Amino acid sequence: MTVEIDSRDRVFQLWAYTVGMGRLLLRSTKSDQFGTRVDVLFQNVQALQLPSLLSGLVVSAADAAVSENITRNTGLLPDHEHRFFSVVGSNFNGYVVAGVVVSCEDDREYFEPSDVWPSGPGQLS
Repeated sequence: MTVEIDSRDRVFQLWAYTVGMGRLLLRSTKSDQFGTRVDVLFQNVQALQLPSLLSGLVVSAADAAVSENITRNTGLLPDHEHRFFSVVGSNFNGYVVAGVVVSCEDDREYFEPSDVWPSGPGQLS
């Protein structure tokens, strides 16, 4: 299993979703404990099963058992345009079916745009 993102020590929120490009943004904001913000972007999202508050975040390529569960729940199959991602934290086991996942860490403020979502959540690009 290939780990794409490992941020077990942070709390993320389901921050934004846009239908047009199927973009899903998960964000961990600055806090007393962390002086940076972390954004995780999934693009070309076809399906997801996640809570809105995610304690810890590990994103990896879904193994065979998780992939089978995703196919059973959604009817989707992985292909060259869509990958199955396992998304796990201390309080949940979920998934996202998307074309790509990327992340960035920066020192920007709460609602400022990020490198992975340049127009800012809630704004159309």
